[in-house]
Amino acid sequence: MVRLTDLIRGAKELTEGEQGAEEKKSAEQAAAPASPPAASPPPAQPVTLRVLKEHLEREASALPSEPQGTPVTLRALVGAQTAAPSPPPPVQGPPVQPPPVPVAAPPPPPVTVQAGPVETAPPKAPVQAPAPTVDWYAQAEAALTAIAKLIRQGRPFVLADVAQIANGFVASLSQDDRLLVRAISHQSGPSLVGNMVHTAIYTIKIGMGLGYRKDELSRVALAALLHDVGMFRLPEQLLEEPGRWSQEQIAVLQRHPQFGEELLKKVAPDSPWLAEVVGQEHERLNGTGYPRRLQGPQIHEFAFVIGLADILDAMLRSRLNRQAMLPFEAVRLLLVREKASFPTKLFKSLLQQFSLFPVGTWVKLTSGEVGEVVRLNPRFPLRPTVKVMIDQGGQRLREPREIDISATPLVHVAEIVDRVQLAF
Repeated sequence: MVRLTDLIRGAKELTEGEQGAEEKKSAEQAAAPASPPAASPPPAQPVTLRVLKEHLEREASALPSEPQGTPVTLRALVGAQTAAPSPPPPVQGPPVQPPPVPVAAPPPPPVTVQAGPVETAPPKAPVQAPAPTVDWYAQAEAALTAIAKLIRQGRPFVLADVAQIANGFVASLSQDDRLLVRAISHQSGPSLVGNMVHTAIYTIKIGMGLGYRKDELSRVALAALLHDVGMFRLPEQLLEEPGRWSQEQIAVLQRHPQFGEELLKKVAPDSPWLAEVVGQEHERLNGTGYPRRLQGPQIHEFAFVIGLADILDAMLRSRLNRQAMLPFEAVRLLLVREKASFPTKLFKSLLQQFSLFPVGTWVKLTSGEVGEVVRLNPRFPLRPTVKVMIDQGGQRLREPREIDISATPLVHVAEIVDRVQLAF
């Protein structure tokens, strides 16, 4: 469709062009020589907008139609009549398919967050300092001293603390021999409470050699801690009397196992084995013991173990008429004197578990020097390596030195000393 505005614009361009041509022709005629006047053509019909429009409509109807929306000028219409015929349109192939438009993936479904309690990391536990080491030895002395006081006052007592101490003894000796070293070294005198504590320590060591389970070790340790509890019913002046005892005094003394059995039947009625073991602690395999002269299978094995440990502690203690024996001397004397009083397996266990000079033991050498056993010698058990701390004059050395006694034939262990009594 030809727009009216395009036609008006084209008419103006055509009118301007014709006027220019007329002016050029008039100038050329004026410059040419005069010639006879020719017959003048009939006057031109004036071009009106209607006439031009009708003419253009007739011309446009004969032209191929243009795509709608393309502007057509008058000059383009005139050129279309005079121009050479346009070449045939190119042969079109199959229609080109436009590239597929990528389809976007559907958005993921919205994530629904359910409200709930906010979890936070648990607060870090404060760093705790290591628990202090329990002094089971001191606790045992305190507990037994308290029981002795209650018995002498005729008041009841309980065994809860003593049972806990027995468990502590077992746990400690399962780790190292510190309690054993303390029992061997702390021989300050004929303390009844000290004897009960040491007997319990030696009893556990023998029980370990016999292969006792942990619960069995705790039970035999409890009985050992209480093995002389009946002694607290005896007159204190009798126990403190020095020198040899009369036959009457010995007869009273030999009643203490029965006293202990009676006490434990009252305070531990649910554990009859405890009273039985304490009542048999002084019985012997060959029937030479007291108070009932029991023999062999009549005696509880725990009573045998405690009895052997009790004699060992007595030998390692100093008496009015003799000094304390060295461990190897006590073991040797036990094998000679008590061979028929206890089962053989108990002596084997004693030799296996009881080191002659446990590491940590303080000893005095024949040279007069004092030191601590730091290493054992498997080939020469009586000749350990000692770290000397005190010289012959009793002075503390600035720099301790070690002596391997196995390499010094003229020096050997003279005695075991109590470190507590050393002036450091």
